[in-house]
Amino acid sequence: MSLEITNISKSYKSRAGDVQALTPTTFSVAPGDFVSLVGPSGCGKSTMLYITAGLESADSGTVELNGRRVTGPDRSRGMVFQGYTLMPWLTVEQNVKFAHRLDANIDYEVPIAETLTHQAYADKLIDIVGLSDFRRRLPRELSGGMKQRVAIARALANKPEILLMDEPFGALDAQTREEMQELMLLLSIHERTTVLFVTHDVEEALYLSSRVLVFSSRPGRIVDEIQIPFGSNRSLDIKLAPEFLSLKRRVLDQLHHSGGRTLNREAILTRLRESNLQTK
Repeated sequence: MSLEITNISKSYKSRAGDVQALTPTTFSVAPGDFVSLVGPSGCGKSTMLYITAGLESADSGTVELNGRRVTGPDRSRGMVFQGYTLMPWLTVEQNVKFAHRLDANIDYEVPIAETLTHQAYADKLIDIVGLSDFRRRLPRELSGGMKQRVAIARALANKPEILLMDEPFGALDAQTREEMQELMLLLSIHERTTVLFVTHDVEEALYLSSRVLVFSSRPGRIVDEIQIPFGSNRSLDIKLAPEFLSLKRRVLDQLHHSGGRTLNREAILTRLRESNLQTK
């Protein structure tokens, strides 16, 4: 599997005129890579993910997966959103198996053996994400972390060539978020999943990834690329290691120097002092 992003740019229309979200951006994702995109809000990293998924079109440039031009969504790319996007009337098991059921309904030539193989793999994924005891539950009966585990299992059930994840743990509490990070790390290792991951959380990116691409503020461009030196057999304790903290400082410095810091401490203090004087 090889993902090639070449000179992708994107702008949007607004009342004030065109807004440039991405300047021409180029990078690649090799088989087995876990690549994270980090950057300030509005820098275009989610836009890049949606273009890669085929859910948005670029103004210029190309996205190719294994030499095939991406022109729209298909089962070669699994997508996990921040919102769980589960079918509320389907059980955990039915949600995970939904995509293949849809394919089978559209393509009547899908062999029975393939369907049975898919069912077995879906059952394996439900077990891996720790939801075997909840397979008959509806989404409303699950916690946020459980819902996102269902969404991840569903995205993996069709064995996509690459998994695309847009802030998938952003709505979770800190403890659940760390549990999901550990789950994602184990999945990427043992299922050999290739992942393109968008996050605002620098620690999350460094902990999960084999590579981190740092985006500037809008219009987005890659200002740093970090090869993560830690092996795949890493634990949460690594977040306290000096080398990890050094990489975190490097990313934060890049974000601040490239325009990611939008609040100026001294300017805010000055305005607060002036406000206090005016009210006295």
